[in-house]
Amino acid sequence: MQADKLETEKLLKEYTALAPAYDRYWPTYLHASLSMTAELVADLPADRVLDVACGTGQLLEMLIEHPDEPELFGIDRVPAMLEVAKQRIGQRAKLMEASADELPFDQAAFQLVTCTNALHYFPDAAAALREMRRVLVPSGNLVITDWCRDYATMKLLNRLLPWTRHAHVHTFSLGELEQNLARCGLRMIGSSRKKIDWFWGLMIVHAVPVPQKVSVFT
Repeated sequence: MQADKLETEKLLKEYTALAPAYDRYWPTYLHASLSMTAELVADLPADRVLDVACGTGQLLEMLIEHPDEPELFGIDRVPAMLEVAKQRIGQRAKLMEASADELPFDQAAFQLVTCTNALHYFPDAAAALREMRRVLVPSGNLVITDWCRDYATMKLLNRLLPWTRHAHVHTFSLGELEQNLARCGLRMIGSSRKKIDWFWGLMIVHAVPVPQKVSVFT
């Protein structure tokens, strides 16, 4: 628990400082990664959508154009990032400060849950995945885009960042993420990996809830 608290403090400190200019630091990386997510979810049912770790709201802004005209929600741990998101999208999405491993929503509240460029920051990724599973309707969809440790550059970054002050916890390989999804009640039904430039290697995963078994005692 103490380690989780320290990681959260690093995240808050780092991204509070970055928030005002965050969108200008890595425009190519952000556009490519967010576009990967937006393109995949464009054909998925989306009456109610939750973007976990929504940051400055760029993906939510893209999802406003979804054919289903969804009701949009975004959560993030960093108030400064949410302030930028509010300036970007106004009242077109409901934004709140919350942790990915303790989502403030009822069970089966969303048709679609997204998480982009954030999984490697979560102190307890398994808890976050279980929460995403909990808030999905049985027929819902989860889409995660993140760094992929299958690429040498991302493997190196995963080793180096823990020795710095950056709020990095763990970068998953595609196979490792699939195993973690399965343990959290989610089944991967699609995935792809993409090198968006010489350095950044990403993966995008589409998963659905595994039906829960119901025991009947007589």
